[in-house]
Amino acid sequence: MSLSFNIFIILALIAFVLAATGWTYRKTDLIAIGLALWALSILVGHLSSITVSTLLLILVFIAFVAAAIGWRYRKVNLIAVGLALWMLSLLVT
Repeated sequence: MSLSFNIFIILALIAFVLAATGWTYRKTDLIAIGLALWALSILVGHLSSITVSTLLLILVFIAFVAAAIGWRYRKVNLIAVGLALWMLSLLVT
């Protein structure tokens, strides 16, 4: 495992622990931040070759970041969209 992978995973763990303890900061969703960091840790390892799975992981990261900053589009849950895209990226490989 690379150093950047470990750093992103540790930061994601911190975000999940803070979310679990109920800590909040304005409209920021800490669960989405943790998921975005987790997706980024996996994405860093896949950037050497651009495949459909890598493109889906980029969309996953964008969906989680948008959810983390509180962006909303009607009744669409961006965390669920990101997780669905992540599962699709696992099926494509």
